[in-house]
Formats: sequence, C-alpha cells, structure tokens
Amino acid sequence: MAPPVSNRPPAAATARTNNTQQATEAEKTQAWQGVLDGAVNRLNAPDVVGTLSHLGEGRIDKIKDQVKEEMEAFVRANPNATPEQIKEKAEEVTSKHQTNGVLEKMRDDNFFKKLMDRRKELLKDMWG
Repeated sequence: MAPPVSNRPPAAATARTNNTQQATEAEKTQAWQGVLDGAVNRLNAPDVVGTLSHLGEGRIDKIKDQVKEEMEAFVRANPNATPEQIKEKAEEVTSKHQTNGVLEKMRDDNFFKKLMDRRKELLKDMWG
C-alpha cells in the first residue's frame, strides 16, 4: 500500500524546524548572557562602586565585549553544545576576563602610584 499523499507543501515542515532551531539559539545566547549579566551586576554593586576595587566602566565594557566575542565563537564552533555546557564555559571565560581586568587595574594603579611618588621626589629635589 502506498503512503497517503499530503497536500501540505514541504516548506511548512522546514519552517517548523527553523523555529525550533532559533529557540535553541536563543537559549544558548541566554545561557551565557545570564552569566555575563550576573558578573557585571556584581562588578557594579553599590558596595563596590566608589571603592578602589571598582574596575570602572571602561574596563567593565571591555570585559563584556571580550566575553561576548569569545562566547559567540564558542557557540559557533560547538553547535551541539547544551545550555549547561555553554553556561559552564561562560563562567570560565567570564572569570578569566574578570581576573585579567583586575590585574590590569592593579598594574595601572601601581604605575600611577610610582609615577606620583617620583613626581613628589623630583619636586622635593627641585624646590627643597
């Protein structure tokens, strides 16, 4: 017996598949975006802003851009990754870039402290 003939065009089946795939892409993006948003919220917490440990908007924006770029590349390279795997990778990547941001800030703060100390020393030598 031959299978029944359907009047439904084949495009309807592919449209359904594409909608499912788009939802999966949205879930993947949401997985790493949630980790990044949580990290940014911790960096911008009211008890951190205004202290020496605050990285500043420029460094926070740089961290966000780096994490976004690296996570988009990871999702493209691993199309079958689950949201849990993506979240795990996002935590690793976010932590790495936060640490780099803190080290960069420490380096800059140390440089400017030495610069100001040297300035004071030169002023003292020049003016007594």
